[in-house]
Amino acid sequence: MNQEFGVVMAGFSNRSAPMTVLESVRKAVEGCSVAPVLTLGAHGAVAVVTCHRVELYVEGAVESVGSSLFGAWSGGRLKGPAPVVLKDGEAARHLLRVAAGLEATVLGDDNVLGQLRLAYSSACEGQYAGPLLHRMFHTAFRTGKRVRTETGLGRGGRSLAGEAVVVINRALGGLAGRTVLVLGAGEMARTAAERLAKRGVGRLVISNRSLTRAKDLAAATGGEAVPWSWRAKVLQTVDAMIVGTSAPEPVLGAEELRAAAASRGRLVAVDLSLPRNLEPPAVKAPGLELIDLVKLNSLLEGERERRKGDVAQAETIVDQEVEKWLAWAWNRRERGCRGLARTSTGL
Repeated sequence: MNQEFGVVMAGFSNRSAPMTVLESVRKAVEGCSVAPVLTLGAHGAVAVVTCHRVELYVEGAVESVGSSLFGAWSGGRLKGPAPVVLKDGEAARHLLRVAAGLEATVLGDDNVLGQLRLAYSSACEGQYAGPLLHRMFHTAFRTGKRVRTETGLGRGGRSLAGEAVVVINRALGGLAGRTVLVLGAGEMARTAAERLAKRGVGRLVISNRSLTRAKDLAAATGGEAVPWSWRAKVLQTVDAMIVGTSAPEPVLGAEELRAAAASRGRLVAVDLSLPRNLEPPAVKAPGLELIDLVKLNSLLEGERERRKGDVAQAETIVDQEVEKWLAWAWNRRERGCRGLARTSTGL
């Protein structure tokens, strides 16, 4: 069976590219529409941009245009290595693995499905997604739900922000009596604030560019909100910080981090942003423990081996759902070919 349907995934992830490349790619496509991709002959496109991946799913394209797709998407701003390119069944399998949380730093990450739904919804609003992509993304959503209900990967509502809280809790020897600053008020920051509150953090401080959003999150988690302009000063009064902002540049500089660590004797700072929103000091700063996505990933490396039983179950579910999508796509193609044949012969 020749299973070629014209679906391509072109992209970069933390598994295929170093953080510096991911940062440059993220900056290149920031705020860009996928509409120019459709001028290359594609008739559907969905962009998935998260802290660990920048991927473009395209319908009606061919494998050889992977770099051209990113060039069109970024308006020619993207320079550097070519993206990984997967076609048809392999593209579908990759998307389903992402939805299942098998490609995430935190296996079964709960936030992944929400990120995919947001990407798909955005494509639908712009009328960019074609019929193959519609079916593929809905298959991915079903796969993600099955993995989280039929296996132990989703047990406990695991997420990257939740693991950041676990890391801080271990580093500080507990959160009771500790003060933690959360920068941001989006999904990542909200999850972090909720987990900190649940674990009994002594004092929770939240700062965001929108003070109203910071106040709303603080009210929901028993924290206190401070203006964005106070963040460097407040940093000198806390034991730890989690950054879940989406700024294109650092929101706190190296000297501000150094000063905060010096004032308290120790500061544990976890940066969950891409591009990184905390500027690392050129020289190691005494008392500063700075954890970015790369370091957090290394801290969680042993998890896959510990949970290999759940992983195997999830892989089986992915295999089943990929086969369903391939069968549907093949039948759709065959119906189209038969219709074309009837038209061409006058039947």
